[in-house]
Amino acid sequence: MRKFLFFSILSIIVSCSVKKVSGPVQSDIDRVASVFPGYTLASLNEGKNLYELNCNSCHGLKSPASESAKGWKNIVPEMVEKANREGKKINPDQETLILRYLLTMGPLKKGS
Repeated sequence: MRKFLFFSILSIIVSCSVKKVSGPVQSDIDRVASVFPGYTLASLNEGKNLYELNCNSCHGLKSPASESAKGWKNIVPEMVEKANREGKKINPDQETLILRYLLTMGPLKKGS
């Protein structure tokens, strides 16, 4: 009985675990080169890190594909303003990196 219970719980944990999504790659940069000239893979990864670090501390992270470009362009400034009121220090350059990450990996990725 204990063995059965152990394997049942293990099955549930494994089946409920979240798949690790691969990080941004150079082809993501190539895809948005005309939209964000001079954008680099390092910048994209920095935006991802800033998003994960700053946004996850207050609420769960949303998939970049969960919003339209217009949606992210409205949400990100509001969230940055709120975060800064609560003591975080997200500067305009960091805000741009977060927004570009979300757009690149979400709305601008659809259909690719």
